Amino acid sequence: MTDRNIGGAGRWLLNYLKHHNRERFDVWVVLPEDSALYSAVTALDVAVIPMQDMADQSFDKKAQQPLYTLFLEEKPDIVHTHASLTARMAARKAKVPKIINTKHCMEGAPGPLPKRITRRLMNKRYSHRIIAVSKAVKLSMVAGGTDPKQIVVIYNGIDAIQPISSEERNEILLSYGGDPRKKAVGIVARLEEVKDHKTFLLAAREILKRREDILFYIIGDGSLKASLEEEARALHITEHILFTGFVKDVEKLEAALDLNVITSKQEALCLSIIESMSVGIPAVGTDSGGVKEVIRHGENGYLVPVGDWKALADGILEVFHDEEAYQKLANAAKAWVKENFTARKMTSRIERLYLEDGK
Repeated sequence: MTDRNIGGAGRWLLNYLKHHNRERFDVWVVLPEDSALYSAVTALDVAVIPMQDMADQSFDKKAQQPLYTLFLEEKPDIVHTHASLTARMAARKAKVPKIINTKHCMEGAPGPLPKRITRRLMNKRYSHRIIAVSKAVKLSMVAGGTDPKQIVVIYNGIDAIQPISSEERNEILLSYGGDPRKKAVGIVARLEEVKDHKTFLLAAREILKRREDILFYIIGDGSLKASLEEEARALHITEHILFTGFVKDVEKLEAALDLNVITSKQEALCLSIIESMSVGIPAVGTDSGGVKEVIRHGENGYLVPVGDWKALADGILEVFHDEEAYQKLANAAKAWVKENFTARKMTSRIERLYLEDGK
């Protein structure tokens, strides 16, 4: 894994390592030596092989030889990569018996036929199997040229986050300048264009025309923070919007919310929604990518069209319309995560894939 920060793929890795079968699998993790994942992995008593020359990108020519040498020396039975085409190429050259790649994001635009053919051939040559983290990711890959027979869908799994008491909720929200007496509606996402926070802000303005007992929490950091703060000022809603910045133990804040929202234009699955659902918090999200595989419309939350701030506002208000209905959504959310998105189930499915006969 080439990640230097702990993002979605990093959280996948840590959840897998907590539950993997240590009697059957001897796992070593290859990371850039300055990766934030380094200490998190070693804390789980798993070995890390640090790489000096490994850029945080899929193809990195200078890392190819060191990885090839590593695979020749260690002779792994399986190399499991996350985006790193370089590692897959090195593993192929070193004749590693099985190469597995996990696709954590939606495939880009399919492109013309030659591009789709090239993608298909590259995936065939450098991966024996590909894990897609949602059905939507698989569909996008197939549209992009990848052979569907090569892909298996295994949902990202989590350990349910810890529920909190009302006193803890008050303390957490107050620590970010919130008001525990008001409903807490949050969005947990990088402050980047693809996450479409502007739609969240426009929906907040619409909601505040109808009721003022809601505070909106924008949780995370990114390149658009300053422009989003300016947008909130322009909409005259700054006193109702709290920008938390980067939150280290984000699970605690997720557990303090009354509703979690995602407004992405494109989303492979959305771990933050899954995490909050695990403690019975409903969600409203845009019908993009794998979000509809997490949010079941009318059962554990509501889906709205991408970019439709009016529909988003209506969905959020609908969640809080009736306390009994809210509780039904909450119970369904918790049950849905337990059924489909646990780290233990994810790990079991991955290890069955590792043990499949043949390559």
